[in-house]
Amino acid sequence: MNSIYPGHKYQLSNLDGDGVQTLQFVQRAPLHEPQQGVTNQEVIRAIIDRVKFLDGEVPWEGNALIIYHLRMAIALHEARAVFRHIEKHDFAIEFCALDDDGHLRLQAAKETA
Repeated sequence: MNSIYPGHKYQLSNLDGDGVQTLQFVQRAPLHEPQQGVTNQEVIRAIIDRVKFLDGEVPWEGNALIIYHLRMAIALHEARAVFRHIEKHDFAIEFCALDDDGHLRLQAAKETA
């Protein structure tokens, strides 16, 4: 891994062969010159999908723990985003829809296993 633009752009070495790939994360003003790219959460979602795929080929009980922790990493990224919105006074969490258990309504777009 080579950091081209710290925190935003990385050159990743291919495992087989001598090629490289570029990973570009989103950059937003006012701290950075705006640049399209992916979020940490999107990369983690891809890794979760890959671990599930690999587990289908060669199952390993440790994969469930990997997926659990990757999901927690997404949850923590999203919690950070919610906190920042509340601090900026542009999000009123008290108006979010609640589920039957009294907590925020969460709806998975796909499978939850």
